[in-house]
Amino acid sequence: MDKQRIKAYYSFLFKILNTISVNWGNSQALNSLLLNNLEKLDDNFAKVLQIWATDELSKVEPSRAKEIALVISDFSIQIQSFPFGSRASNLEIALTGNKMALTVFTREASSQQWHIEHWAVLQTNLANVYCDRIKGNRAENLEAAIEAYQLALKVFIQESFPEEWATIINNLGTAYNERILGNRAENLEVAINAYRLALKVRTREAFPEKWASTQDNLGSAYDQRIKGDRAENLEAAIEAYKLALKIRTLEELPQEWAKTHFNLSSTYVARIKGDRAQNLEAAIKACEVALQVYTQENSPEFWAKTQKSLAIAYRQRVHGNRTNNLQAAMNSYNSAFQVFTREAFPADWATLQYNLGNLYSDSNQKKHTQDLGAAIQAYNLALQIFTREAFPADWAMTQSSLGTTYTLQGKIDEAIECLQLALEIYTPTSLPQECLRCSRKLGNIAFAITLWNEAIKGYNNAIDAVEQIRTWATSESRRQEILEESIDLYQNMVQACINAGQIEKAFEYSERSRSKRLVDLMASYNLSQGEEIPPNVQELLQQYEELQQQIDQERQSHKSENSRSETRAAWEAYNEAIASLETQKQQVWENLRREDAVLAGEIQVNPLSLSEIQKLIDQPNTAILSFYTTNSDTHIFIVQQNKISLHTCTGQGLNTLQAWIEQNWLLPYMNDSQKWETQINTILRELAERLQISELIYQHLQGIEELILVPHLLLHQIPQQFSF
Repeated sequence: MDKQRIKAYYSFLFKILNTISVNWGNSQALNSLLLNNLEKLDDNFAKVLQIWATDELSKVEPSRAKEIALVISDFSIQIQSFPFGSRASNLEIALTGNKMALTVFTREASSQQWHIEHWAVLQTNLANVYCDRIKGNRAENLEAAIEAYQLALKVFIQESFPEEWATIINNLGTAYNERILGNRAENLEVAINAYRLALKVRTREAFPEKWASTQDNLGSAYDQRIKGDRAENLEAAIEAYKLALKIRTLEELPQEWAKTHFNLSSTYVARIKGDRAQNLEAAIKACEVALQVYTQENSPEFWAKTQKSLAIAYRQRVHGNRTNNLQAAMNSYNSAFQVFTREAFPADWATLQYNLGNLYSDSNQKKHTQDLGAAIQAYNLALQIFTREAFPADWAMTQSSLGTTYTLQGKIDEAIECLQLALEIYTPTSLPQECLRCSRKLGNIAFAITLWNEAIKGYNNAIDAVEQIRTWATSESRRQEILEESIDLYQNMVQACINAGQIEKAFEYSERSRSKRLVDLMASYNLSQGEEIPPNVQELLQQYEELQQQIDQERQSHKSENSRSETRAAWEAYNEAIASLETQKQQVWENLRREDAVLAGEIQVNPLSLSEIQKLIDQPNTAILSFYTTNSDTHIFIVQQNKISLHTCTGQGLNTLQAWIEQNWLLPYMNDSQKWETQINTILRELAERLQISELIYQHLQGIEELILVPHLLLHQIPQQFSF
């Protein structure tokens, strides 16, 4: 900068400080000054503020330094919420101002209570800026915000400062809601718990507007929640938003009213319950309502966000003409791009590029090459911002979508590579829903081109994710639904293992599928209910629960450092701690299983390995026949003391065999049981032929004197009236 420009900045800074000093508590004069000098509200001004404040505060007396710091901190608050000029630059100025004020108001500098309280206020303001900050590394900004909030809570404790405490807890919940580092599922649980704590102080009667704000935040957290039942979480989000709207009305709080409707729109797009077409219409309506308040002139950022949400809803819309809906989506994206430029809002710009890729990838049912090429270009543009280091979850999401689009193009190698990259972030324990979708894609692609080992890896991840999701389900009916939705994964896994010549692994996965269903049945019929739990079993249960609580606490308190090397070290230490606790928990469960197998089974399923099953066979002339039926075939595993073999009845799968059993066994029995009894020999003879019993005996059962039959009845696929 030339000297004249620097002089102009200094003159502007002095006018700001003087205006605040003369008009303390009245923001109108400052706003007028800022509006007339928008061109000076840039990053250069932030640097001038830092240079001047550093020099000035070091020269003046402590009392004068405090006066200046108070003026600077007040300016920082006002510039943070100033709606005009560059939002990114305004936040940088606010960040600089808060940091300068904190060089004077340190916690150690004075024992006076007002000084300590103002230090805590500044920490809160600093955290608020970091939460909103556009520039810098988003993950690091949020970590800095969390740290500052936690420092403020050392002063603003609930007993002495309930209102301030609740505000900070609410804001801390928002930081965890948006947190990038750490375990996403656990971060959201921390956010939900924080909002619930805040609501104990922020009641509707005492603080109606703040109550509504926290309800809105709670809705956002439930909308994104990973743990628990997805459908119920979305209903909880909608309920929280509706509660917020009891206070946030168009007449009283138009901006807040619009924000809650904006939030509602994304929840209706994702909603599982209700009619899909109607949910999308509700999403579109919510966006249109929000746009009654948000305009490009008065609320450019929220206007652009709402345009993006409107585009997402139109892209998926059921009603109306498909071509018109896609054009409406494109129009909304183009509108959002007017505000969300790469320079001003890089993360939002990247999100738009990702969404644009989704639009191109499904814009034509015939998947024209031109559309798919445009989708790939958009995803790659998004990846220029969504790097693995800065935005790991968004990076993985984009890699997954890129992999799907490469599949549509027929570029299988590229597709597999992208999906494998995504799965470096999407793990069964951290992001199970995303891991399930991505792993299923990978498994299916590899299966289709006979890459059996890659298919096995994909399905293994997907099955682990399914079983993690099931542990978070809140009802037995939902647990069963999850298994039903995923049974193809177990079938494909068994078939891939067979095709790869891994018979032992195929058998173990068939047993894994069966054990899940049996545990559901045990839980459904409450086999252990009514029995008094022995004291030693109660002690083991308590140990198991305490270890789980330690794991939960470890995940919530884990906080990565800012530098990359420290982050890796902290992350490795965290993983080791979790692994150690999980090992201890597993040992307690093993002890519990020895004491009460049924109760242990309801807590956790641990299917037997092949070697464990073989140890149960006490005679060399005994064999276990384990039947596993897929959609196309029935596989019969023959397990003996020292070996396992396989006999496959090709063509006798669920689609054929189940229909035959229904027509020739179940329906005749229900219609006329006496006549059925006279025909049983004929029915069994044909069933034996279908299952190739003669060939099975001749090829595998020579010398076997005792058979143990284990049928694989997929009861969840048999009509309810036929379950037995």
